[in-house]
Amino acid sequence: MMIPARSALTLTFDLAMTLTKFSQFLSPPVMAAMALCGQAHAQVAPPSAPPATPAPVTSAPAPLPQVEIAATRTDEQRTSGTFRQTVGTAELVRYGDGSVLDVLRRQPGLVVNGVPGRKGGEVSMRGLGSGYVRILLNGEPAPPNFSLDNLAPDVVDRIEILGVPTVEMGTQAIAGTINIILKRSNGKNQRQLRAGIYHDNDRTKPQLSGTWSGQDDTLAWLVTAAARQLSGDETYLTRTEGAGEEGVILRDMTQFNEDRGWNWSLAPRISKKFGADDSLALQSYLSGTTYDSAGFGRTDFLRGPETQFANENYTSEGSSLTIRNNLTWMRALGASSKLEAKAGATYARSDASSGVDFVDRAQRLRNRQDSARDNHNRSVTASAKLRTAYSDKHAFVSGAELQRDRDLYHRSDVIDARSRLDQTGSAFRVDSRRYALYAQDEWDVTARVALYLGLRWERVELHSANNLGQQVDFARAMLSPVLQSVWRLPGTKSDQLRLGLARTWRVPSSESLIAGRSMSVVNTMTRPDTSGNPDLRPERALGLDLAYEHYLSQDGMVGVGLFARRIDDVTLTRTVREGERWVARPFNSGRALARGITLETKFKLPQLVAGAPALDVRASLARTWSAVDAVPGPDNRIGNQAPLSVNVGADYSFSAAPVSAGATVGYVRNGTVRLSGNETSSESNKRVLEGYVLWKFTPKVHLRLSASNLLHEDDLKRSSYAGEALWQNKTVTAPTYTVLRAIAELKF
Repeated sequence: MMIPARSALTLTFDLAMTLTKFSQFLSPPVMAAMALCGQAHAQVAPPSAPPATPAPVTSAPAPLPQVEIAATRTDEQRTSGTFRQTVGTAELVRYGDGSVLDVLRRQPGLVVNGVPGRKGGEVSMRGLGSGYVRILLNGEPAPPNFSLDNLAPDVVDRIEILGVPTVEMGTQAIAGTINIILKRSNGKNQRQLRAGIYHDNDRTKPQLSGTWSGQDDTLAWLVTAAARQLSGDETYLTRTEGAGEEGVILRDMTQFNEDRGWNWSLAPRISKKFGADDSLALQSYLSGTTYDSAGFGRTDFLRGPETQFANENYTSEGSSLTIRNNLTWMRALGASSKLEAKAGATYARSDASSGVDFVDRAQRLRNRQDSARDNHNRSVTASAKLRTAYSDKHAFVSGAELQRDRDLYHRSDVIDARSRLDQTGSAFRVDSRRYALYAQDEWDVTARVALYLGLRWERVELHSANNLGQQVDFARAMLSPVLQSVWRLPGTKSDQLRLGLARTWRVPSSESLIAGRSMSVVNTMTRPDTSGNPDLRPERALGLDLAYEHYLSQDGMVGVGLFARRIDDVTLTRTVREGERWVARPFNSGRALARGITLETKFKLPQLVAGAPALDVRASLARTWSAVDAVPGPDNRIGNQAPLSVNVGADYSFSAAPVSAGATVGYVRNGTVRLSGNETSSESNKRVLEGYVLWKFTPKVHLRLSASNLLHEDDLKRSSYAGEALWQNKTVTAPTYTVLRAIAELKF
């Protein structure tokens, strides 16, 4: 069946227009950007014209590398048989970001909470939070202490974003998978240094990164490293109002926190070739963080009685270290098969301690709390993968994986020299194992139809015991089929439809399973203790994805996607009375449904307007919905799902000077989420404006200037509880700041 280009344009534009029913933010400028996507589609060359290819360059050879990189990225997405997007090196370093988390903030379909340019924040995908997103490092589960906020883009080669999982990457990915590939040698000797400063809230801090590589006929090596100073002063104002047994209350609490620290990462890699098809490679990853902080909290009781522990002075410090080594051996087995065997080991440690003085209004000491934690993780992994190519259009892959972890947790919590953990346990040992078998068939059935079929079996076992002799055993297995297909529409040169079906799951973290308890200093319904649940079951999901893609000339594209996830045994936190204390625990709570639509485009402005500036324009929009059956509506969404996110950006290279610049404007609508029949929470909407300027003084000397969070709006979070004997509203307001960066980039 032939689908005319004009019909596809109408469908794309109509879908964008229908979203105005669901959002007040879709103002005329944003809708105009979406309309431009449709016009770019309409003005593509007619089907009788030959397919667009990069024009041959016979003079001015400098632009050639840019053309080749862009074309390769477009071809990868268009020809891939799976739902996969790639963030390349150019996009990773474009804004001079200090962390990968800020890079992901601009990607279609992803939402990052927190403030751009500042520490903290987690990524959500398909509208589902970080617990539903699988994070991989070089195709393997990320190690303990791994944080996207602490990973510098300069040590990353590319990021793969998979909306539908593959059985090779793993199916513990209800929302999707983010696979971070560390840098590898590109066959050239590299000597590169990036040194700069970033400034926010009247503080200036350094950041530094470098790359050093080389190779000969059989040996290649590369070392990348990055370091960044952390420093920030934060102020919070918390207003609490309500009524209960103690009468009507109204309180204002002012908190100030001062953080100082460093984070660093080091990623060396060495590979050795043995003949044409055999090789051995060692990839290492080391990262660390150190910090210390100090602050205070002061409470004004405007109405109602005063309470204990209302005023405090505190200090804290901590550090973390992660070391991972992976050895990969690749060997050709005959003319059509290749074996890849891996073995790896990881060591991770983190520790933190804090001291809190609870004082009265005259700063006289009333109580002293000292807390500490010390976590150690050791893990080993082994895997084998066999790939057999029957032709250049058909390959079969099978593999096996094994992982074994041991975690040791030590905690202390003392108030006035009296331990509060004698009845709940202060030391835990957790042993876990993971086994997996998988097979996948990748087949271009015809020139217009590609098919991916995969099946993965995975089992997770966990055994934990504490110093009181209490034990927890957990074992679950999952069989996950995955289907993905691409249909390149007849009668078109660049239109295609994608289909994805997958069975995925989410295994509870060990902290959610063990019965250890974190004690609240003031234990109330709204400030409970927290604990795990040994009876917690994995969440299981059935996912459906549909997408339409149209590719324009000059690396342009228009895409529309639909998705749905039905989640069983969804996990919710409930607060229950246990003895004399309130305790919050996770429980399985029935079924939830998430669904949504995404729009994405990128194009060059001259494609729409002859003689217009050579702007590279990109835009994306994601609208999501979800409902949890166990929570009464309205607003019974999953977690902190953002219903709407929009990103619009443009880049421009000046012809009169070796200068390029760009800007991005983003918007995230959050709104109210009902967590239970009595609890709701909300977060302020986020409007983000950022930009950069790159000046290439010489081919080897560049200066990059950037600014993020230019609007620096206050961050507001609200939580409410309404029960029969108690109602309470709490609002936390925190100012944010613009982050300015200047980075000198040198190549030797």
